[in-house]
Amino acid sequence: MDNDHTPRTVTDWFNEGLRCFNKPDGVGAVRAFEAVIDMDPAYRHVDGDNPYFYLGKISEIEGRIDDAIRLYSSALTLDPFDEESLIGRGSCYTVEKNHPAAIADFKKVLDIPAESRNAPLKHVLYAIAENYRQQKDYPNALFWGEEALSEDPGNNRHQALVVEAKKHLRGMS
Repeated sequence: MDNDHTPRTVTDWFNEGLRCFNKPDGVGAVRAFEAVIDMDPAYRHVDGDNPYFYLGKISEIEGRIDDAIRLYSSALTLDPFDEESLIGRGSCYTVEKNHPAAIADFKKVLDIPAESRNAPLKHVLYAIAENYRQQKDYPNALFWGEEALSEDPGNNRHQALVVEAKKHLRGMS
């Protein structure tokens, strides 16, 4: 950046967006990330991040779930295995009760090699189990809940989900 600190390049604008995002200055972040998209809609930072993810996160935080899904989807067109965008979009789909789409996104996170995945496995497994539970698909909720529980045996949420799924399955037989 030059002396007046006005971003000039697409990378400068992206870095300005990160600075504002972490401040937090949502208005400044949106302005900067939208400038990045205007300059280069396919821009990816050297670390692989892209402006659509951050705009999606801001929209999600502000409760604009449909906008967040659209922006996370744009991020995923640049990188179909963008873990944070998959998790963000999956979470938004969960909020919208689009459980099949949420499950698909969370399962895609599991396709990311463990050494490259940042999200703790237990959280991804639990998110899948919870989406099945919300659909009242108790066999799958139990399977994925037990997977999550095997990763974190002392977790009360995981234990409660497994107990609930077993209770419903016993009632069905």
